Amino acid sequence: GEQYAVLKCEAAGINVPVYWGSSTELLERGACQTTSSVVIGEEGNVVIDAHVNTFFASLHDVAVGDEIVLYTEYGIFTYEAAELVTFESKDTRYILPTDDSRLTLYTCEAQVLGTSTTRIGVLCTPVSAQYYTNPGEEAAQ
Repeated sequence: GEQYAVLKCEAAGINVPVYWGSSTELLERGACQTTSSVVIGEEGNVVIDAHVNTFFASLHDVAVGDEIVLYTEYGIFTYEAAELVTFESKDTRYILPTDDSRLTLYTCEAQVLGTSTTRIGVLCTPVSAQYYTNPGEEAAQ
């Protein structure tokens, strides 16, 4: 339940703290990383979600080719949006562990009334990983 990253996508105006785990309280404070996904920087699927009416309100503005950056205490991880997807809430294929390295961002499809069972997502491929070499070294966020 602790914040351990900041996610930025300048092209879509997203700048949000990322918390490990998911709960109603954490989703009110920022985006949440699914605990079944890998830690940022490890090989596999990093899965992050947030509410569509708050922190991921502009996730639908992300376009293929946009840069997404995750800032952590141990490094900076840059991804490129590779594919935009739509899926039903019961469809887990995008949020399950993978053999390849990727970042998956998703939220509910915006609805005027009620909640949606449809999710919108952005599948991202890693571009670079810059690990800090000195203890306590952090880049400007």
